Amino acid sequence: MIYGYAENGFHREALNMFSQMRVSGWIPNSFTMVGVLVGLKGIQDPVAGTSLHGLIVKTGLESNLIVGTAMLHTYAKCGNIRDSYKFFQLMNNPSLVTCNAMIGGLIHNELFEEAFAVFNQLQLFGLWPNSVTMLSIIQACIALGTLILSESIHGMVVKRGLCSDVALANSVLNMYSCLEDLEAATKIFTHMESSDIISWTTMIGLLVRTEYAHEALNLFCRMGCIGFNLDTTVLMNLVRACALLGDLKMGKSIHAQSIVNGFGCDIPLSNSIIAMYAKCGDVYSSRNVFNQMLEKSLISWTVMISGYVQNGGSMDALNLLAKMRLEEDFNIDPMMLASLLTACGEIAGLEPCKQLHGHVFNAGFAQDRLVQNSLVSAYAKCGFVELAYRVFEEMLCRDIVSWNTIISGYGINGHGEDAIALFKEMQRGEENPDGITYLSVLSACDHSGLVDDGLMIFKQMVEEKRIRPTAEHCGCVVDMLARAGRLSDASAFISIFSDGGGSNIWRALLGGCCIHSKTMLAKLAADKVFELESEGSSHAVLLSNIYASVGRYEDAEVLRLNMTRKGLIKNPGMSFLVGFRPDFG
Repeated sequence: MIYGYAENGFHREALNMFSQMRVSGWIPNSFTMVGVLVGLKGIQDPVAGTSLHGLIVKTGLESNLIVGTAMLHTYAKCGNIRDSYKFFQLMNNPSLVTCNAMIGGLIHNELFEEAFAVFNQLQLFGLWPNSVTMLSIIQACIALGTLILSESIHGMVVKRGLCSDVALANSVLNMYSCLEDLEAATKIFTHMESSDIISWTTMIGLLVRTEYAHEALNLFCRMGCIGFNLDTTVLMNLVRACALLGDLKMGKSIHAQSIVNGFGCDIPLSNSIIAMYAKCGDVYSSRNVFNQMLEKSLISWTVMISGYVQNGGSMDALNLLAKMRLEEDFNIDPMMLASLLTACGEIAGLEPCKQLHGHVFNAGFAQDRLVQNSLVSAYAKCGFVELAYRVFEEMLCRDIVSWNTIISGYGINGHGEDAIALFKEMQRGEENPDGITYLSVLSACDHSGLVDDGLMIFKQMVEEKRIRPTAEHCGCVVDMLARAGRLSDASAFISIFSDGGGSNIWRALLGGCCIHSKTMLAKLAADKVFELESEGSSHAVLLSNIYASVGRYEDAEVLRLNMTRKGLIKNPGMSFLVGFRPDFG
């Protein structure tokens, strides 16, 4: 009865019955002690465990292998790993079950290297690991994250002929998945003698994490042909694959399957679907899913707010925050704060930015790096670079994003010399500038007309740091030269870097020609842009403006008529009027 209670989760009832048994004068046997130990393990009471150990010694059951194994396992599960290991060391000839319990207990207490030490002692006891042993030790491999060790354990699984065990094969597959070794995982999956839903889910998840989204969807189609039923884990991975691909049609199909299979109310899955629609640019569908959720978590609100920000709906994001504060009792976390501060920066909303900054202090996130970087960016985009720098100075620990953000902030506000000074300070420190750093400082030079400084920095990037220039880097340099009237230098630069520059460099040259009314060169640049981007209209508008500025009105009119005939419509300009006084509490 005691063992039955304990095995079925009625741990306290098992212990109460044991107390009644003792009061009645019955002497417990080994089977009774195992049941009581299972009960103690369930309630995780180390003090009671020590008391029972004394009773086990008193009744002469300490040498019983089954009782001893249960005792050390109970100690380990209660967090008393020291006494568990002492008990193990006192055992003369531990069985494989005992060793497995000790290895499992050490892993449960995150003593992974010690678990391997016991594992290596198996041969000294004349024992060979079985599938239970390997399942436990693979968990230690995953925690240590060492490929060589993992390959060694995999080799032992093969050598011991344990590959036919589906649970063990899945564990090996998961081990390589955690290491993100796609090649090894694919080999394991392909050669599995039999597979189950866990095998397919693990493989699909790995493909999504390593951004092989097409392959993940193809594998799902194969899985469907075999006849496995869908679960939420598979569906979440498929939704993420659709988000990676921006495949709205497939995303809607997966969403429909989640509803058909009865997972429409699953909160984590709904959160993934909201994020997927937002990544695909369909924020309307994101909001529909959000509104239909019967219960929302903080992540639900965060994902929806982030979705609005990603799709240019900064005001909608801030309004949703106000709605959350009215309807829910959630505390804003760093992830949500980062999205909201990005929204403030996009609309240059200083007032909500200050309110959120106040909340940062009240919530204890003043030294959260993600929040601090977002604050620096938001204040800079609001035009208050001094406030941005104050936050930057207060950071106890900066990363490369921090430096890139403050350099970019000074650049967009026209403080090119300060941006260069910060760039040099960064180089003197521990952070090495990356491609984004160089783009930020080049942009700062461009905005401030610091052409010689910009050219010197670009040269350093290419020749000293060996960073390959992107289309954005090249476009920035061309724009910098062209704005300064150095169109011949800009043309010479294009001749060297035209392969990697794309349409960016020609559009930048066209912009410079517009400033300096160079029609011949402008025509060449416009033709190149049209050749690379036949659908755009901005280059034609710029060329038309150049013709008009030098009195060639007929040419300008012909160009505009050609645009109309080809269906190239100029997007109308829009302004945002900041006339709100938000209050987010």
